[in-house]
Amino acid sequence: MIVTLTMNPAVDKTVAVDVLGLGETNRVSEVITDASGKGINVSRALVKLGFSSTTAGFLAGQDGRWIEEELLKQGITPKFTWLAQGRTRVNTKIYEKLTGRTTEVNEPGPIVQKIDEEALWEDLDALIPVTQYLICSGSLPHGLATDFYARLIKRYGNFDVRICLDTSGSALASGVQARPYLIKPNLDEAEHLLGYVIDDLDSVQSAMKSFIQLGIPLVILSLGEKGAIFYREGAEPLWARAEAELIGSTSGCGDALLAGVVSGLLAQRPWDATVRWSIAVATATAEIFGTKFPNLEHIERVLPRVQVEKLSEGHW
Repeated sequence: MIVTLTMNPAVDKTVAVDVLGLGETNRVSEVITDASGKGINVSRALVKLGFSSTTAGFLAGQDGRWIEEELLKQGITPKFTWLAQGRTRVNTKIYEKLTGRTTEVNEPGPIVQKIDEEALWEDLDALIPVTQYLICSGSLPHGLATDFYARLIKRYGNFDVRICLDTSGSALASGVQARPYLIKPNLDEAEHLLGYVIDDLDSVQSAMKSFIQLGIPLVILSLGEKGAIFYREGAEPLWARAEAELIGSTSGCGDALLAGVVSGLLAQRPWDATVRWSIAVATATAEIFGTKFPNLEHIERVLPRVQVEKLSEGHW
């Protein structure tokens, strides 16, 4: 079983305008509402790729009920822990059709009480023994200590579960010390964690060496439009990228990338094929408006555009 953990889910409301005018009245031409949050996004992408998925984490209030209903419609099994009080956040994403830019306005989410965290541990304890992959994605809600993911990794270290970590800031800094199976920082997250700017090939190579020294078996460094760097224990890092034909929305691309990697591992694809596949999944996602994920036919069309080379032989 694949379980995604979303500690701070959201309702994503994506609106399209020609160009966003600050301090002005903006006319919206299209609105899409999605059940979201990084782990939920991974589950949605996995289902599109043909893999069943279970979602866990916190939900609250009417918006939380809407998310649960939407996931059931999409064939995803919800196993959420319900907060005693509060409401699930709503995030607004403003997509500019003429520039391709997306501006995000994200709410902070509810405050988690001690009783809520205790209930979550009980729910996770029941799921972990039958879980092959646990994908922990996104920020932590208010009320949880920043070492939550580190404690989770240590708590389930003796179980036969591969824990993947995709978060940022202090939660990432403490989490990597617990040595999860996989991490997927983007450039900003990597720079914050390592303490230096990553803006050329030399600094990318230095960053990957630092991550490798942490002893984490799989590392994916997301570079945005420049693709991603992939490291698997015992193999040389690979740099893969593909150009999108038209940017629909960058929302969910990182989650699609992670889903692509996990799906490739589950399908036992060769490592270079997994790298190529995951970049195609992320690029196809960028070509869709809203927090949506591509079908297999769309991904297959992108695959011929994917370029893969050894990082040591790359040209920035």
